[in-house]
Amino acid sequence: MAQRDDSLELTHDTDSSDGSDGFKFRVVLLGEATVGKTSLLRRYTENVFDEEYKQTLGTTFATKEVQVKDEEGEVRSVKISIWDMGGQSTYRELRRQYMKGSSSAIIVYDVTKPESFMGMNNWFESFREVCPEAPIFICANKVDLVDKRMVPQEPGLMLRDWFQSEYYETSAKDGTRVNDVFERCAEVVLLKAVSEGKGPLI
Repeated sequence: MAQRDDSLELTHDTDSSDGSDGFKFRVVLLGEATVGKTSLLRRYTENVFDEEYKQTLGTTFATKEVQVKDEEGEVRSVKISIWDMGGQSTYRELRRQYMKGSSSAIIVYDVTKPESFMGMNNWFESFREVCPEAPIFICANKVDLVDKRMVPQEPGLMLRDWFQSEYYETSAKDGTRVNDVFERCAEVVLLKAVSEGKGPLI
């Protein structure tokens, strides 16, 4: 279940007996306020959707164990801690603290709000400053709102090429490709860690 960190203090996962083969990764969700980061998190970890918008105060996080195949085809249990960063500018320094040491970022924009797309490069640069080598994924969210869509697919694909990232069109409301992006993220960070000979990253 997602947990809200209203105290704005760093929270560390201390459970080492979770059967996750020792692989634990931190993934951060980034993007402007109201793009649906918390909804994506809850859809993936709890399979629920709340129509009512609730502002994220500081950070919200949840964990999930994922079965991922490594390069040898061996199935490994990977635990990912997903941190939802509040999009407001007042949380800029807090976000920076949480981004440090992250294995990956999923940067989200709302296809019905062009201004959220225009802010994507700022989120990309902010993450790259502290995690220059970590893989990045793009979520074009709220694709269920077909009649309200204002950002077509083409700009998203251009952003994908610019960021050298993977691009997903998602809907937290109906679940479109939500599992795909998180599970692909888990796969990529595991393969990267194994190839670099690294252990747990959280």
